[in-house]
Amino acid sequence: MTSFEIEQRAAELYAKENSLWIPISDVITLGEPGPSGNENDFYVSNNLIYKVNNLLNSGSILRLFDKMMWHNNLFYDTAYSFYAFTGFEGRTVMPIFQQMLVGNAVPATLIEIETYMSAIGFVKIVADEGRFANAEYEVWDLLPRNVLKDEEGDIYIVDAEIKHK
Repeated sequence: MTSFEIEQRAAELYAKENSLWIPISDVITLGEPGPSGNENDFYVSNNLIYKVNNLLNSGSILRLFDKMMWHNNLFYDTAYSFYAFTGFEGRTVMPIFQQMLVGNAVPATLIEIETYMSAIGFVKIVADEGRFANAEYEVWDLLPRNVLKDEEGDIYIVDAEIKHK
């Protein structure tokens, strides 16, 4: 058994022992399906968005939890909280996170994203659009599809790839 398979089995067992397992057939009860991305299926209910993560980008539940912790440290106004696990029993386990929905928002422009990231201490990496770094973190995929601006002009990073240096 690989380390990934061990991690999957341990997460499934933990989820079931702690009433944190949602059968894949019941995920639709989280809310209205929204647009899906490369690694997440989205469900919206009231002021919350639920993200069912397929681990495609992180490759590991533990790495994904690290990424969520780093996101929460950097972008606390769009913090994630763990909600449950879902998946195909005995095969695939996918974490579900919830995040506050940014209402009445539009995608931020690249200039707005760059200005925001500069204001919080990040430097743009010129060779790669949407990539920034500071002494501790590298953050990328900060493109208009992942960064929103509300009616008051406030910027919200709702999805980012993050690496701790």
